[in-house]
Parts: sequence; structure tokens; C-alpha cells
Amino acid sequence: MQAALRPASFRPTALHLAVLMVMTAAAQPSLAQSGDKTADPVQLNQVTVKSDTLGSVTDGSGSYTTGAMRTATRMEMSIRDTPQSVSVVTREMIDDLGAVRLDEVLTQTPGVTVGQQDSERTSFYARGFSITNIQVDGMTMGGNAPLQDTILYDRIEVVRGASGLMGGTGDPSATINLVRKRPGRTLQASARAILGRWDDRRAEIDVSAPLSADGSVRGRTAMAYQDRDSYYDMYHERKTVGMAIVEADLGAATLLTAGVTFQHNNPTGATWGAVPYWNADGSLARLPRNFSLSTPWSTWRNREHSAFTSLEHRFDNGWKVHLGYTRTDSRNNTTVAYGGAGYPDPATGTGMRLWTGVWGEGKNIDDNLDLYATGPFSLLGRRHVLIAGWNGSRSVSHSQGGEATIAYQPQIADYRTWTGNIPMPTFTPDGSHTETEVRQGGAYLAGRFNVADPLTLVLGGRLSNYRTEEGAWDTSGRLIGYDNLRKTKNEFTPYMGAVLDLTDDISAYASYTSLFSPQSARDRNNTLLDPETGTNSELGVKGEFFDKRLNASAAVFRTLKKNLAVLDPTVPPGFKLPNGNSAYVANGDGITARGIEFEVAGQVNRSWNVSAGYTFLRVKDVDGERAEPNQPRHLLRLSTAYRLDDVLKGLKVGGGVTAQSGTYGVTWYGQPGTGDRNARISQGGYALINAMASYEINRQLGVQLNVSNLADRKYYRNVGFYDSVFWGEPRNVRLALTARF
Repeated sequence: MQAALRPASFRPTALHLAVLMVMTAAAQPSLAQSGDKTADPVQLNQVTVKSDTLGSVTDGSGSYTTGAMRTATRMEMSIRDTPQSVSVVTREMIDDLGAVRLDEVLTQTPGVTVGQQDSERTSFYARGFSITNIQVDGMTMGGNAPLQDTILYDRIEVVRGASGLMGGTGDPSATINLVRKRPGRTLQASARAILGRWDDRRAEIDVSAPLSADGSVRGRTAMAYQDRDSYYDMYHERKTVGMAIVEADLGAATLLTAGVTFQHNNPTGATWGAVPYWNADGSLARLPRNFSLSTPWSTWRNREHSAFTSLEHRFDNGWKVHLGYTRTDSRNNTTVAYGGAGYPDPATGTGMRLWTGVWGEGKNIDDNLDLYATGPFSLLGRRHVLIAGWNGSRSVSHSQGGEATIAYQPQIADYRTWTGNIPMPTFTPDGSHTETEVRQGGAYLAGRFNVADPLTLVLGGRLSNYRTEEGAWDTSGRLIGYDNLRKTKNEFTPYMGAVLDLTDDISAYASYTSLFSPQSARDRNNTLLDPETGTNSELGVKGEFFDKRLNASAAVFRTLKKNLAVLDPTVPPGFKLPNGNSAYVANGDGITARGIEFEVAGQVNRSWNVSAGYTFLRVKDVDGERAEPNQPRHLLRLSTAYRLDDVLKGLKVGGGVTAQSGTYGVTWYGQPGTGDRNARISQGGYALINAMASYEINRQLGVQLNVSNLADRKYYRNVGFYDSVFWGEPRNVRLALTARF
């Protein structure tokens, strides 16, 4: 009988008790009402008010911005009132971009860059650091999660800088929060068919409908199926994704939500690595964009299922209590072979070797719990807002033990004639397995205090507990023991922000927090690295214009981060950990990132939407040398769309530019032929242009054309990973036909 991983202990602290007291107070009358005399109720005539202002839901808003967001503090505040840099990619912008994957959205998001190690592993960066905090409805995404499909989401909120108050970790790059679509009280339905280059075919359906006569119970389902090839050889992917969600009003003040989502990614011809940058003699390889040393059967198959529910109650005094829970089951099966090792000899075709990864089914079970209370209170004659809560997660990953049978040699005889026609390896489980459990949770308390008419302070703190432990079982199911125990108790993360209204439309702000982020990266001995630590500070100005339908901001920031995980260049070529990942080391001295950001997003008028951002970034180590050179110093994002109803009713045109300065990576093993350990793998600055045109044929039918990389610019999406490069996508064309019911 298998033993379960030992539970982590929980000890109450002063902050935990304060949270419980505040949540108890939420059910009581507000402080403002406590001294009021009771008056007889007065019956007023019913008044219907129709607001033209933006809310938090963006589906159907027609705008590139939102009226409120909660990712930074859970308190529903406007972008202007949030003392951090914030970007919200709305449903309108996602549809105009024709973006169906998360990476396609983030390549157009201000301040965010996208890197790609191979066909299935995509990384996101902001302010010089990797983004590791990705959430769905404010809860941490499960391990082994596939690259998310956008059909499920109303909007994507990006908070740049540290956000440890809500998540327990102070990742200084950004937090990405994907907010699911919700059902409405009226029937709305759409279906879409998309055709794209490289035999890309996709079908979507999205239906929202009342499930009771009065709309108190309502549901929504969204599904998509995609079948596509790629610009690189042998790759093929089938993907199915879907959601079903139900909301029920349990009275006038209580909302119950429950739903399920799933995403199945089934790629073949998948890669495990990229394209060599140098030939064996040290000259540039200049291999074409379609080059791939994969096999027709190579796969990183992934299946993710989530079930979620929440209960929310609003009290008469303006307080709200929210309880949410999500369980995610993510399973992957990997059998991959890819010629990523070595350097090619163009004269003989030799020099390349296969990396092979064969594992049984791996699975992650993630449980997330979120409990908080928030509402107004009065103190010293002023109205304030308080929030208190606890959130945490438990993640258990399971890896099978066994033996792989590989019936081919690693050397590739001639890469120039490679077809991948080799036998598929097999994996035979032997009954052994390992389980890695990660528990993290914490209590937080924060308030938004109206100190004076023009000044608001956002102050808070979080106490976090973190524990990870790995257990191993032998082939008979007997527990061998536990290893890699890491735990942190009562780690305090402060949050301090201030917003000063300069005019009715413009505010200045400042924020500061410390950083604490446990790491999942491991060293060459398969041991977890120590947590990252540091500080993060930011100063900025924000404004709201055109009836609050356009947001603009400018900010300067500084981040100090220690124990940053960097790839270990001392391991031999092709070295992999038992789970297939690369080995890392911790940069104990740390690095400092400084920069400037500008952003504008929203509607200039009813016909014109715009989203634009510019980032200047300088990252240095303790010696003053450039750190993280694979991140550009200059980054520009621009997307816009304009309705030409005066020319032709229903016609909309748009476009965008994403541009960045040059980047480089430093060789891992030394440039072949010269042995130069300081040789660079470079990508010069480049700009990509996108274009869009859509036409509403009638109220029910519309057509849209999207062209990405219009000039067919050649560029690398990643440089330096194992002395290789990953080509960015060539010009792509998608045509979509949408029917609305």
C-alpha cells in the first residue's frame, strides 16, 4: 500500500487571526452605520439606470480597455487606481488580433516578450525576468499545463512587477491572470470557422443562455477544435478545448458558480530543442525555417481537465465574501526524439546526434482554495476599503519508473536527407514511481485608505508558508523515503502603494514590495534551488480620458533579484535531468533591472481602438555587466483597429507593429572551430507588421482576414539555448467566417 506524502503543519499567527476577525466583521453592519439612529424605511419609486461606463467584463464592450480589474489586490479597482503597471487584453482585442493561443496574445501585449525553446515549450518574460506566475481566475495554473487556448477567456490581465500579496510569491516580472467567460441572462450564440496557412483548420462554438425563465440560472459553453501543420517539417497538431459553466442566483445577494474546462493537445513531429546556429567549422549554419530533425511520431501529448466552483455573498453593508475552489488534473505522455546535439557539417551531412526522451504517463493534481472578504468601512470621517483572506494550493506530481527500449543509434548519418524514419521507442513501467508534493498558502490583509481627498494609500501584507517534498516508491510499491525537503514558514511579504490625484483625470502613484519566490528549477544533482529574494519599487503617472474609455500610463521601475535560476553551462552537451528538464544554478549575487514603460489602451472614439506600449529595460549584474541579454532593451507594441462605417457600414480595418532591439545569447560550449567561450549567438533588432480587415455582411454573418508578419521578416524567437536558435513564424494568413445567432 502506497504511503501518502506527509501533510504540512499550519500554525496560526497574528495576521491569520486578524484575517479571521475581519471576515467575521464582514457579516456585521459597517462602522459607518454603527452609530446611526434607525429610521423608518421609505419606499421609493423604481428607477432604471443604464450606464455607458466600462465594467470588468469585456466581452461585447467593443473596447481595448476595461473599467476594473482585481489581479493586483483582489479589490476591484480601476487601472488608474492600481499602483502598478497594468495591461488588460480585452475580448475585443483578442478577436481583432485573431489570436487563438496565449502566446499570440502576449506577443502583442506591452512589456511582455515571448521565447520558445522548442515546439511545445514557450516562455514569457517581463522586465528582464521569466514570468512564472500564471493564473486562471486568480488561482495558480496547474503543473504541466498546455499552452492555453483563448476561446475560454473574457480577458487577460497582466500586472507587471511583483504581486506577492495575492499569490504568495513575489515574482518581479509579471502576473498573468486569464479570466474565464461568464454566462449572460440573454441568449447569445456564435460559431466560427477559421482557415489558415499550413493546413490550419479550426472550428469554434460559443453559446450563453438562461437556464430558467427569469435568468437566475444561466449557463455558457465554449468549444474549439483545431487541426494544423506548421512551417517546420513533420509537425502536426490536433487540439480540442472546451468549457461548461453554470451560474445560479441563490437569492438576491448570493451567487453560486460551477464549471469544468478541458484542453487536449496531441502533437506529432514535436521537437525537443531548436536549430543549430553554427556549423562544425564555426561558420553560420543558416539552416532554413522549415528545418527539423524530429520524427513523425515524436510527441508531447498533454491532457488537462479542471473543475471549479465558487460561492459569493454580498451583504447589505457593501461587504462581500468569496470562497473558490479549483482542481486541475494534467497528464502528459512524452516520447520524443530530436537531433538537437552537435554541430552540422554541410559537406558530409554528419555531426548531429539525437536526444531521446521516453517517459511513462506523468500527472499533476493541483488543488487551489481561495477565501476572502472585502468591503467598505468608515474611519475618521472617511470611507475606506479592506480585504482579508487566505489562499493556498497543493500540487502533487507523479512520475512513473520504468525502462525505455530504443532501437536506433543516436548519430544521424546525414542530416541533409533526414526523414525521421526510425522505430518509435517503447516504455515499460516497472511499478516504481516518485511523487513530488508542493504546498503553499498564506493569509493576507490589505486596505485602500482615503487619507485625504487627493491621496489614497494601499497597504497590506502577507504571511506565507511553503513546503516541498519528494517521495520515492520501489517496484513493489514500498516507500523508500523522502528527499528534497524544503520549507519556509511565516515569510512576510509587504505591499505598499500610494495614489495621488493630480487632476480629475490624472494620478501619480508609487509602490514597493519585497520578493520571495520558491523555485521549481533544479541543479545538476536534481536538487531544488533556494528561493529567489529581492525588492521591487515603481513610480508612475496614470490618466483616464474620453469618459474613462482610454487609459494611459508612464512608469519607472527598479528590481533587485537574488538567487535567480540560470542555465548551468558546466553540464556536458545534451545533459538532462530525469524529468527531461535542463539543469540550473542560482545567481547568488543577483541582478538589478531598471526601466521605463509607457502605455495607452482603449477607445479614442467609438470607432477607434488602440493599444500601444514602449519599454526601455537595462539589466545588470553586480559587476555592472549586461545581464539577461536575451531580453531586448527596447520593446514596442502597437495594435489598432478603426471602424469605417462612414465608408462602408460594417467594415473595420486594423494593424499592428511589434518591434524590439537586438538580443544575444552566449555560447554554452564554445564556438566550434575556435573554442571561443565568449562567442555570441545574435539576433538583430527587427519589426513585425500585422494587418486585419473585417466586414459584417449582416447582423448574423461576418468575415475577417488576419495577416501576421506581413513582410515575411526572418527572425529568431529564441537565441542561445544549447547553441541553437528557434525561428519565428513566417508570414501567416487566416480567414475567419463568424455566424451569430
